[in-house]
Amino acid sequence: MSEVILLGDPVVYRDDIKGFDSVGVVTKSTGSSLQVLWNDESESKTEQYDRLRLARLDEVDVHSRVIRDLIDD
Repeated sequence: MSEVILLGDPVVYRDDIKGFDSVGVVTKSTGSSLQVLWNDESESKTEQYDRLRLARLDEVDVHSRVIRDLIDD
């Protein structure tokens, strides 16, 4: 089931897209793309809907994505 991303939702890039750790906020929805305002930017950027997912609460800390690796003992 696909996630529904709404205006104002915090988003991050999907886990399989490496190197993008910022948290963004959706500012506008335009069909298959979204306008997203990323952490340290002053203008929203157009992003493809299928490259993003909703940010989980445990990833968001003061508007910065927190990457946690699980270590098995």
